[in-house]
Amino acid sequence: MSSENPNHLVIDLRAAVRNFAEIRGLVRDTGAQIMPVVKSDAYGHGMVRIVRALEKRDGIWGFGISNLEEAVILRQNGVSARLMLMSGVWPGSEEDVLGLDVIAGVTDMAALERLEKKAGAREIELAVHLKVDTGMGRFGLSRKDLLKAVAVRSSWPHLRFEGLYSHLSSADVPEDPFNRIQIRSFQDILDAVRKLGWQPSMVHLANSAGTIHFPGSHYNMVRPGLAFYGCYPGEASRKFVQLSPVMEYKSRVACVRESPGQFPVGYGHSFVTSGPSRIAVVPVGYDHGYMRALSNRANVLIRGERCRVVGRISMKALMVDVTRLKSVSVGEEVVLIGSQGAESITLEELAGHAGTISYELMCLLGRRNRKKIKE
Repeated sequence: MSSENPNHLVIDLRAAVRNFAEIRGLVRDTGAQIMPVVKSDAYGHGMVRIVRALEKRDGIWGFGISNLEEAVILRQNGVSARLMLMSGVWPGSEEDVLGLDVIAGVTDMAALERLEKKAGAREIELAVHLKVDTGMGRFGLSRKDLLKAVAVRSSWPHLRFEGLYSHLSSADVPEDPFNRIQIRSFQDILDAVRKLGWQPSMVHLANSAGTIHFPGSHYNMVRPGLAFYGCYPGEASRKFVQLSPVMEYKSRVACVRESPGQFPVGYGHSFVTSGPSRIAVVPVGYDHGYMRALSNRANVLIRGERCRVVGRISMKALMVDVTRLKSVSVGEEVVLIGSQGAESITLEELAGHAGTISYELMCLLGRRNRKKIKE
């Protein structure tokens, strides 16, 4: 077996492009532009590669990021596309917002004053999008503060009020009545700012689930994230869109142990063999982002067959029952996420076993494993 660490992610950029085409099909009737969300290293997929695969596609308005470190990385790698700082402007970072040519998402009144001061000193105009909190309870201006800012927008002559946006909290559960409440609230606020004489040129509300389930939330731009990476924001979305997983996770068998019956496996002997068993050890653990909560619950694929993870997952290793497979060898491929033969294991499946969401697994795995790019 090669001395190279066998653990790696396979990032399929062709799948990302196919997912973009699917999303574009969803907004064809509304004509909305698309702002892929690439925060947190594109949900662990590798932000620069994902942006480069999509930035020249028709229908792309720009890319959504959450902090200026992401803007630095993209600009240093030659990305000239629009970048929108979605989560607000941290005090003291205004010069960098200007220097990196980033569109500022404004989530509090004080940011308007700080940005105006810096833009005025440079005698340049800065595009801003105002975020209003319609029920997420996270970032965003209150309705009262938003309308106040719009009414006195001439107070900030170097800020160009370009966009209005908010965020849906429950669109992955389309039957939740709060979705309609938020959409209606956002529309009421949009009507109110128009009465004050502001016609925002970009209006955006829909995340992946909103894009799929609520065409009335598209306005003239949508902000999908999860769907680009091939995961469904809830089971209900599967009948509306055909997504291709972008991330696979693979390793290899490190050793195979012959165990007698009634023999403990792993910390705390949470699994005990029922009879003579073959246990394969795979060098993947929670240090690599494969969550300990998957112990005794998840499966992996070996030779196209599902094999159960047994015992508690360790920091650097997990064990798999391969008793029903004939003579498994050291070095054989193990698929933890992805397809092998006719079988597949999805991020959604693992997230369900771990009691979490696919977003969390993507981010954990993306930070802790090397990536192989499929173009």
